[in-house]
Amino acid sequence: MYRNFYNLNEKPFDLTPTPRFLYLGESHKEALALLTYGVVERKGFILLTGEVGTGKTTMVHALLSNLDDSVQYISISNPLLSQEEFIDYLSFSAFKNRAHFKSKTAFLFEFEEFLRKCLNQQKNVILIIDEAHRLSFELLEEIRLLSNLELADEKLINIFLIGQPELNENLSDPRCRALLQRISSRYHIPPLGLKDVGAYMANRLKIAGAKEGGEIFSKNAIKAIHQYSGGYPRMINILADNALLLGYSKEKRKITAGIIKQCSDDLNLDGSFLKKPKETQETPETKKVKRGNVHHYWKWAGILFFVIVILIVGVNRIAQHTDSVSLRRQAPVEDVIKKQALAEKERALAEKERSLVEKERMLAQKEKSLEEMDSRDQDTAAETVPRIIKKKEEQAVSDHVVQPKTVTEKDVIIPETDKPIFTHIIVKEGDTLAQLSAHVYGRVDDRILSLVKEHNPDIKDVDRIGVGQKIVFPSVFSPVQGSIFTVHIASFKPFEQAQTLFQELMRKGYDVYIVPAYHTHKGKVFRVTMGNFKSQQEAKDYAVEVLKKGVSNYAEAMQLEMR
Repeated sequence: MYRNFYNLNEKPFDLTPTPRFLYLGESHKEALALLTYGVVERKGFILLTGEVGTGKTTMVHALLSNLDDSVQYISISNPLLSQEEFIDYLSFSAFKNRAHFKSKTAFLFEFEEFLRKCLNQQKNVILIIDEAHRLSFELLEEIRLLSNLELADEKLINIFLIGQPELNENLSDPRCRALLQRISSRYHIPPLGLKDVGAYMANRLKIAGAKEGGEIFSKNAIKAIHQYSGGYPRMINILADNALLLGYSKEKRKITAGIIKQCSDDLNLDGSFLKKPKETQETPETKKVKRGNVHHYWKWAGILFFVIVILIVGVNRIAQHTDSVSLRRQAPVEDVIKKQALAEKERALAEKERSLVEKERMLAQKEKSLEEMDSRDQDTAAETVPRIIKKKEEQAVSDHVVQPKTVTEKDVIIPETDKPIFTHIIVKEGDTLAQLSAHVYGRVDDRILSLVKEHNPDIKDVDRIGVGQKIVFPSVFSPVQGSIFTVHIASFKPFEQAQTLFQELMRKGYDVYIVPAYHTHKGKVFRVTMGNFKSQQEAKDYAVEVLKKGVSNYAEAMQLEMR
């Protein structure tokens, strides 16, 4: 109605959240950054709160519009659901079907399998619950238990709770103490300041087609909107839209503070969103009675004041006398307490000294056992390990004789002959043969595992090694020296996941490797690669073949340094 009058292409202050009209003030930038950080880093529970109309839902829409195909989200905007309805909603969103599960157990098995599949495909699953302050305590507990679907070092699902400040009150309830401890990050969106209100309105007017927002709303009008709206974007939209309509009806090209005041009165708005009731008109007789009552009240108020002063003085003197008596009586008791505290400290120190002595004794025994082990292995090491001579330009080889030593994980062996070189490693708890091979050789493949098994007859199964077992790792003289090309199909932070995929592909007959690498954000990761090629083009052709066969959803040629 008023668009042509103000030369606008569309309504600038529509209440429907439209991504084109998105304005990010400092607080909204921080809120969006928090949500994005929770997605990228898999932070688990994220809490975002704000008053009515601060733009919480707008932030959710902005986040979803920026997500790529690697993120799969489930969004719930009406959380007034029963536990059964909640499970059905998750099922419909995740599996894209309308089938009901016969039991909660069946759903959890299927849903966990779905999450694990997404993780293997390097996809991130997010559950976003808007209006979360309306969640029942039973459903909050159901959501907490849902977050238990996780691996040892990886979250299978991330949950974002978006709601009004009442959500903080609900989470402070003793029934939610377990859920409250799992919230890793939280943020509260404050209302906009005066400067942000002006920028917010100017942004929306410009997108709607206005040349300059100041030509329509005066500075005093913007100040009035900030005052009456409290800085909440939704109330800003309501006031500004009504002001444009009122200005159009009065044929006012420029919106003034008076028009904003009139709109606020019509909408029953003041600074607190509630209009104060009008004061009741008083008759002259009523005013006269009130004045008489005021004088009467002042007289009694003076008497009451003196009585209170006398009582306060008397109570203070009694309290001082009581405190002095109490201090004298409590002195012996405090001495006893101090003596008990000193005795307790002495006992704690004595216990700490005993524990330190015990630790030193255990360390001495451990060093002794290691020395005995080294002495037993000395002869074998002398025969199998060549001498390592560090050559320097200013030193001759004949001037030094390096004695052979026992090889450990930290030894770096530089082969000078074609004779095999061996590395000995004692298996620790949690070690696997593939993981140790990746540490020694910088990669793992079927040939390496077979070679290690050949030099260790006591290993019957490459997937089973015992703690304390001594394993010999021979040198690998690869016919391919320098750079080769292979096809990268997946990366995992836990080695166990990389090993699972490696074993699966190896059983199918593929030429597969595990290659440790360092990621700038995730740290150390383990890449699973396929094939061994002399040129990059051969690797690219094989990557296309891998994608066509459906072996993996991701395949990229990469260069690998062999050693």
